[in-house]
Amino acid sequence: MKVGLIVNPYAGSGGRIGYKGSDDLRIENPEIESRVKRFLDVVKNDIEFISPRFKMGEYFLRKFGRKYTTINSGKENSTREDTVTSARMLSDLTNLIVFVGGDGTARDVVEGTQSKIPILGVPAGVKMHSGVFAANPETAGMLVSAYVKGMAKIVNSEVMDIDEDSYRKGIYKIKLYYITKTINFEGLLVSSKEEVISPSYELDEIAEYVIDNMKDSIFYIMGPGSTVKAIEEKLGYFTNFLSTDLFLGKKLLKSGVNYMELLQLIGELKIVLTPIGGQGFLIGRGNQEIGPEILRRTGKDNIIIVSSKEKISRITCLRIDSGEATVDKMLEGIYKVIVGYNEFYTIRTCSMT
Repeated sequence: MKVGLIVNPYAGSGGRIGYKGSDDLRIENPEIESRVKRFLDVVKNDIEFISPRFKMGEYFLRKFGRKYTTINSGKENSTREDTVTSARMLSDLTNLIVFVGGDGTARDVVEGTQSKIPILGVPAGVKMHSGVFAANPETAGMLVSAYVKGMAKIVNSEVMDIDEDSYRKGIYKIKLYYITKTINFEGLLVSSKEEVISPSYELDEIAEYVIDNMKDSIFYIMGPGSTVKAIEEKLGYFTNFLSTDLFLGKKLLKSGVNYMELLQLIGELKIVLTPIGGQGFLIGRGNQEIGPEILRRTGKDNIIIVSSKEKISRITCLRIDSGEATVDKMLEGIYKVIVGYNEFYTIRTCSMT
């Protein structure tokens, strides 16, 4: 079986810098190569890939010693039109297209395929709300291997995206663009993002409990999401609910911090996060400012998780995709989630591979 591979080398470039998207950035993401390698390391060597030229696929397949042929598409400085064209050509030559990117790349791939064949995303973007992505590069490799063996099934799923300009202003507009074909095997595919409205009294109780336990000498990295922002608002700060903010004790130092700024911190760190509804992602979706080195320094025990009872009850396990497999492994285990004042819900991380 021949598998198409399309790589968006610009995907996710806005994540670490807190840009909340990469659709209008022309900066290559240095983490793309690692994600492609992690995917290819799991896929069987007898699979032949068909790919566009240059860093849209050919560069990585050649570097990592995989069998491949190229199509007459792709260029050094690729655009979304190159992705659409490549997907259109590959839909006539392959049984499956794997793409490395985010929601924007998913839209471009479906525009090209017109849903003729299934697609699968290796997550590499900033925002991945669509239901066509594997949990991480390794599970994408497992899914492809299962599909080639006839074990994975073809299912329909949603391709969704948001307005990035509105997103950066804190306005969350999500739109369903396509229903397309993808593949699934033993729950390795991640569902679309699900919005859950949290009762205000629960948010108040959660905020009060977190605030009562904050210490003046500790840096608190506050992730995005309305549950975390309820804590900030109770402290008197009204920030963009999509931003990652830095506190020293109960005092806001900076709203909208990025990974490089966080790396400069010296002292004890704690991270306050809420998982994404439906998907269960705790790290790696919309909060890439909190990169692997910060997570390594902080450690599992200094991650504070908050959630409404309804949202956490609809999540089967927590997902972590920090960008480094060793850090993901370090953060595996059981977590206590704050769901009220001195009230907790226990949940385990997903088996990611």
